[in-house]
Amino acid sequence: MPEQAKRQTELDILRLAAMLAVIAMHSGGGTGVQIFGRAISNHAFVALIVWCVPVFFMISGRFFLDPQRDVTLRRVLTKYVPHIVTAFLSWSAVFTVYYIRSGGYAGLNAFGILAQFIEGPYHFWYLYTLVGLYLLTPFLRKIAEDDRLLRYFLLLFGVMNLVTQYLVYLPHVGPVLQDFFDWLHMEAVTGYVGYFMLGYFLWHSKDRISGRLEAAVYALGMASLFGTAVTEALIAPALQEADFVKQYMKPNVVLFSAAIFLFFLRRVAKIRFSERTARVFRTLTELGFGVYCIHALVNELLPTPGALRLIRVPCIYLVSLLAAWLLRKIPYIGKKIT
Repeated sequence: MPEQAKRQTELDILRLAAMLAVIAMHSGGGTGVQIFGRAISNHAFVALIVWCVPVFFMISGRFFLDPQRDVTLRRVLTKYVPHIVTAFLSWSAVFTVYYIRSGGYAGLNAFGILAQFIEGPYHFWYLYTLVGLYLLTPFLRKIAEDDRLLRYFLLLFGVMNLVTQYLVYLPHVGPVLQDFFDWLHMEAVTGYVGYFMLGYFLWHSKDRISGRLEAAVYALGMASLFGTAVTEALIAPALQEADFVKQYMKPNVVLFSAAIFLFFLRRVAKIRFSERTARVFRTLTELGFGVYCIHALVNELLPTPGALRLIRVPCIYLVSLLAAWLLRKIPYIGKKIT
């Protein structure tokens, strides 16, 4: 089947929405936002858009675990991982030069600057995680091939995630559960690999989900989303700073992220997009990795007078998009770093 026929425009749209949400999180600062004349704290606002990163991992899982796609160990090691590593090293060098010249690394010696280069800018943790998931993909595909094994993996992910993210904080019993988890050494099913597997599972199962179950997923997801935002607005500042209810791996975040992903798979997928519209979103997706790498630098450089703050997110996105588009035109290296 040609690649054109496989294209899922609904996931291209979801990628764009997630990218805008990532930029909004990184550009909001501590100012909060105004919605219908009411001030909403930045922490509560971030809680409403924190689904963006889980969705990116689920989209990756949908494609990398698909048995119909040619994702072999050879391709992982010669195509996917080298692309991420090349882009990481290139952009980390750019950010390092910028922070040296702007004074951001003032006081660091040569070893400190090298350490920052290796670590990369703050948003490059995602690239490290992607490389890890890519390296595990040949093993994960074997699990995804067996529906029972896949369900078992996700059951462990759900249970262990609930324990490690919330139950370990219960008085008296919490420390016991923490020791129990430590002794089991179940870390393999509690990280972002769970989103990777969940994305494939939801795509693989989308046509077998009943209307009643789908409605229940959406209801639970919406309740989790707004419950998270309200709780985030009410808890102590120390807990807000610690992302106690809005960290990416929290069970409530898993619930509403999965609901959003399923909605695009089941509902947005039914929209008949014109060929031109599909082509536009496909192009934006092709430029999306470059936008992710660049946007933090644009965020640093873009001025923030009062009026601009209202349109800061689209401004950062459009400038980053233009930069990525121009860079991809550079022969040989353009597509390797974007």
